[in-house]
Amino acid sequence: MDVLTLHGPAYSVYTRIVRVVLEEKGVPYELEEVDFVSLGMPSAQKERHAFGVVPALVHGEEIFIETAAITTYLDEAFPEPALRPASIAARAHMAATISALDHYVWPDIRELVTQTYLNSFVGGWPDDSVTARMVKRLETSLTVLEEEFVEAGYLGGANLTLADLHAAPMIAYLAKTVEGQALLQARAPLLAWWNGVKGRASVTATEFDLLDYPWAQRGGD
Repeated sequence: MDVLTLHGPAYSVYTRIVRVVLEEKGVPYELEEVDFVSLGMPSAQKERHAFGVVPALVHGEEIFIETAAITTYLDEAFPEPALRPASIAARAHMAATISALDHYVWPDIRELVTQTYLNSFVGGWPDDSVTARMVKRLETSLTVLEEEFVEAGYLGGANLTLADLHAAPMIAYLAKTVEGQALLQARAPLLAWWNGVKGRASVTATEFDLLDYPWAQRGGD
């Protein structure tokens, strides 16, 4: 079998999403670190992805980009265990959940995490007005996520799907902040979902230490 190589840094939420899926599938792979924050985006990654972002997955002669497309490819190329619902309608709803996470949830989590968590690693200070605005936005978007998508313990159904694995690395970052913990504690179904997925072997196997990266060591300068 051709070796799969995933190009991206462990700290990237989207790189981690792909890693979680690979772990769930039990597919051997190599992680080629692309620490673009410390070193800038290398030209090789720009050749893999025309927009110069991560991740990119190389499988044999093929290069795959865009996280949702990569994880769909992995589920089709390695069918066991299946991580998409059987019915066409259910798959469409799963895809909608992933799209909602990308467009309406993650951007605000990312900004909140940047202000209240990542800034401490680079010696920066949070902008309290931005933090307050992101918390307010997340109060709405997380409630919608909970009410519209959390069903029967998983995002949109009774079984684990790519939607859960897409959300887990995002919520893992959210849970690192005081504000994020409060948001989760106020939403019992969402918190129950998070408590159910955070201990999965795929999630724990892809944990990382930011202090392994030069950019995250500046806070002590």
